[in-house]
Amino acid sequence: MEATTIKRPRILKKAHKNPEEKHDPLTSLPEPLLHHILSYLTMKDVIRTSVLAKRWRYMWLYVPCLEFSPMKMSRSKEVAFINQSLLLHKGPAIQKFSLTFLLAAAETHHVDSWIYFAKTRNVNELNLDFPSSSAYYRLPHFLFSSTSLTVLSLIGCEIHFLVKFKLSSLKTLSLEQVYFSGGEINDLTASTPILESLSLTDCQRFADLYVDVPSWSKIKTIKIHESDQGSSKSVLSIFADYIASFELVTSMSRGSYFIDGMKSLESASFGCNKVNCGQYEAHKEDIVFEILDSVCSGCNEEQSQNGLSFDATCLEIRTDLTKGELPGISYMLGHSPNIKTLVISIDKIHAKSFSNNSEEGKYWKLQEPNFVDLLCNLKDVKIYNFMKNLESKQMSTPEDFLAHLRSDMNFLRFLLKNSKVMERMTITTFKNVKFGRNSESKKFKLMFQLTQELLAFPRASQAAQISFN
Repeated sequence: MEATTIKRPRILKKAHKNPEEKHDPLTSLPEPLLHHILSYLTMKDVIRTSVLAKRWRYMWLYVPCLEFSPMKMSRSKEVAFINQSLLLHKGPAIQKFSLTFLLAAAETHHVDSWIYFAKTRNVNELNLDFPSSSAYYRLPHFLFSSTSLTVLSLIGCEIHFLVKFKLSSLKTLSLEQVYFSGGEINDLTASTPILESLSLTDCQRFADLYVDVPSWSKIKTIKIHESDQGSSKSVLSIFADYIASFELVTSMSRGSYFIDGMKSLESASFGCNKVNCGQYEAHKEDIVFEILDSVCSGCNEEQSQNGLSFDATCLEIRTDLTKGELPGISYMLGHSPNIKTLVISIDKIHAKSFSNNSEEGKYWKLQEPNFVDLLCNLKDVKIYNFMKNLESKQMSTPEDFLAHLRSDMNFLRFLLKNSKVMERMTITTFKNVKFGRNSESKKFKLMFQLTQELLAFPRASQAAQISFN
């Protein structure tokens, strides 16, 4: 028999598709948007994206935002990586250049060349951070002739003032742990005709710091933060007639503080940070009130004589409501007659906290005659971290619970009794208070008792609503 041949159907293999040819929503985005996404990555991670697809291969060469942060490699390799990245970069302009670098003396010339690269590419925002360096990095003179810079942030640097500055486009200047040699900060700000925001953190801690803002200046915001280190013989002097916002956080380590002008303030913030209450000096209280008086009464001479204050509608205070802070809180409230919103954040600020006592209990009651015609616009009160001071307390009875909160409760009573148009008081409780055994049931009973006492307080405004979060 003749064998029959069975023809099998041909099986066509599907052509293998190149992964690059698959639809990739990210890769199909326009290049400016991809550059914006890459701006959130360090340069090391940006370069890694070159293996994702064909389109990504050379994209890192044109990114407008370059960020170099410390890498887990030897110093020589890190320097070589930055040098090679900048050498290969082909973008015509740089929007942002950020460098965090643990500087050694032998590497200063490399840093100079990196900054020069950024300047020649007309960088708009420059951020330089030299943490924990044994010496300040002296900024090269050519940086201060940049006409493209709009934002300049410096940490751990030295500015040598025997040079002509020309920062005609700078709008934001932030300096932290910056040392000025041969001049003052005013020599720098005088060359920035459109500067709007000035921030100084731990600058000139052991020398005098003078900030004088002339009438023609565009500066509207000044922030000065100082740590607990400094010279007791140094001076901080600020004169700024036309700024709109001022913030001062200090440990009061300087010998003298002079604040004048500030006739156009719209918002102000003042804080004493890291004050050791165990070594509290009595004369520091006078300095605090002088600062508050200078800031709060910055309207004009006639208003200051009448005891009026700046035209703020929102006041925020961070405090732990201890004995030493109550006069300051009262002062701020008394010099803020136009506030509509009061925000109190209860936090442990001092190294040593005062305990509740009878003096704290009587304080707000004694203040009531001074507030008969004040707080007349206060509508919204927000209390955050209520019961924060119970975090490390042992409470065995409801009486102990309420006794530890007496100062806080007296303050709430004072606000309710003297705020004639109050609409709501919102109290957000601290979440980490320990109530011991049967904590949930005990917490419910204690909170119920606390709420009942709070609702029984007299209220100047019958429309005032009290709520707990």
